[in-house]
Amino acid sequence: MNVLFINQYAPPDPAPTARLLGDVAHHLRERGHTVVAVSQQASYRDHPSAGGSRLKRELTALLSIFRSAVATRPKPDVVVALSSPPGVLPLAAVVALLRGAKLAHWAMDLYPELALALGEIKPGIVASLARTAMAWAYRRCSLIVVLDDDMRSHLQAEYGVTSEVVRVWPARDLAMPEVAVPDEQWLWLYSGNLGRAHDWRTLLDAQRLLEDRRLPVHLVFQGRGSVRAAAEDYGRALKLRNLRWEDYASEDDLVASLLWARVLVASQREQASGLLWPSKLALLLSLPRPLLFVGPPEGAIAANVLAASPANAVFAGGDAQGLADWIERQFTGSGPPGWNSETASSLRAAIDDAHNKGCTDWERWLAAAVGER
Repeated sequence: MNVLFINQYAPPDPAPTARLLGDVAHHLRERGHTVVAVSQQASYRDHPSAGGSRLKRELTALLSIFRSAVATRPKPDVVVALSSPPGVLPLAAVVALLRGAKLAHWAMDLYPELALALGEIKPGIVASLARTAMAWAYRRCSLIVVLDDDMRSHLQAEYGVTSEVVRVWPARDLAMPEVAVPDEQWLWLYSGNLGRAHDWRTLLDAQRLLEDRRLPVHLVFQGRGSVRAAAEDYGRALKLRNLRWEDYASEDDLVASLLWARVLVASQREQASGLLWPSKLALLLSLPRPLLFVGPPEGAIAANVLAASPANAVFAGGDAQGLADWIERQFTGSGPPGWNSETASSLRAAIDDAHNKGCTDWERWLAAAVGER
């Protein structure tokens, strides 16, 4: 089976989508399949170059990807498009038509709905054209894979298409510390990209309440993202003393840095519910720390994922009071579970199991899509 992956980022870029693509591609190659990945050859962690609109940058990226995709060898049996840049699925559908291949889609984000929900585009002709193009591409797909039940329900309701669900998995090559202890300061930590789909205001408002109570609790944001500057401005306006901003952690230091915290944090604005799945959750859910999620309490993430552990907590966006009360209870309670070489081995085994299941499912689904047994 010859497989062509199309995405904005490709290995060895550290983008979560590039890593997942790379894992599946490696699995397929090990089993004798031919895999080619076409990308924009951009870096996930670099800021966009100055000048020009985002629309222009994305159109330029799509054109570059298209030129490469139609020229790859060997001829693909199936073209697999991810979600970035927006518009890549209709582009992949054209590539599949030109090359006589099946079409598959790994939906990380649902466009144009996500762009509309976050105010990146307005209702009108552009949104209508984008939706029409996506509807056409969805109907051409022999396989659609999504990240949770909310995304599957959305595609079924809005476009009448069925899909498979695969849970994303953490990176297999993450360095696992033999021993890890929390930082001397009591930290609650948001790690990863801080983008338009993430709620940061509720976290900062809660930290303001905690400081008003004179609790020595420190909020740390680790990473960058499109709204970090706005979040920093808001933190300064709140006159927060126990607030720290850090860069992305390296792959070698990521797990250790997460274990320094007493509580790990993920967030999603309600408008983005069912339109994406925060990739950082894959690792956070695996670690022996309480996970605080600020997002829709009735969504699949809260109901089907976080509810599995009573140590986790979910708060709706804007509920800074409830969040601060919960953090205070964590501060006055017992410390987190210990970490040692046995814990690290167990986590690595769990990651391997999730990786193997996800990659095996992908191989099976792609074989079915192209008519192989």
